[in-house]
Amino acid sequence: MAISETVTVNAPLDQVVTAFGNEDFARYVSQRLRVTLDSFSVAGDTAGSFTATSVRGVPADRVPDMAKKFVSKGLSLTQTDQVSDANADGSRVVTTEIKAGGVPISAKAVQTLTAVGEATKVDVNGEVNSSIPFVGKKIAATAEPYAGKALSLVARSLEEWLKTNS
Repeated sequence: MAISETVTVNAPLDQVVTAFGNEDFARYVSQRLRVTLDSFSVAGDTAGSFTATSVRGVPADRVPDMAKKFVSKGLSLTQTDQVSDANADGSRVVTTEIKAGGVPISAKAVQTLTAVGEATKVDVNGEVNSSIPFVGKKIAATAEPYAGKALSLVARSLEEWLKTNS
């Protein structure tokens, strides 16, 4: 199973890219997801290629039921977004990796950001993996819809946040 989403954000591409490297936006998304933002860092300049790393705490009541026996006290998620320089057409590629602390579950996605007039089209393709013996595939399949919903929420949050912060 895989994650595949396309969302249009009603904001220019440069503003969308800049938001990926903004701690206030990361905090806003965390609040919308009802998780904590424990740390945030950026390496590089958002005008070119850069890497943004967010560490979020997910409380136990936000963990899918199937995974609760493995993470009964919640879990820590480290998200690393590697944002490319602009391609010849101006598009940018964001390679996202999410790792769950203490649990062999991870997610990888490629987000292609393309300008469409004054809006930005975000194409997301990825997958969730788990190497837990016997139940790993089932846990990954259970987690993928949550990941898809989270990506859609991030896109909606981007638009909302940019309206008041750009």
